[in-house]
Amino acid sequence: MKRYIKTWKNRVEAGSSSDWTHFPNRMSLKINEDSTRTAFIAASMEFNGTKIKNERKRYNGSLYYKILVNGSVVSEYHVIDPIHAIKNTEVNLHGVSEIQAGENTIEVQYKLAKNGSWEILRNLGQRNLSVLTVPSN
Repeated sequence: MKRYIKTWKNRVEAGSSSDWTHFPNRMSLKINEDSTRTAFIAASMEFNGTKIKNERKRYNGSLYYKILVNGSVVSEYHVIDPIHAIKNTEVNLHGVSEIQAGENTIEVQYKLAKNGSWEILRNLGQRNLSVLTVPSN
């Protein structure tokens, strides 16, 4: 069993897209395995100091997240209407995937709903990505 963990503590300063894209400071891990393994993946994103109640007009649309392993989607999560969010909201995604021997890339991407104008990404604080691998049967 192996565990990989990476944390980003800096805020996302810029970037929004209605197409799937990586964060401006990419949320990804490269891991190397000596054999085929099962990977349990967890990702979390914390919104710090969000002031949605005072800025209702600035937030419009939904936000989507997904976990990819070597370019293939493992898990997706949809945040509906962020106008109802409160301070210190946290988004959690989980997934399971088989990975091959050698280098593997695990990444979290996001996109805004079409016609979205959601600026909450600038309030995105700490992000975590962890992977636990175990031998496949």
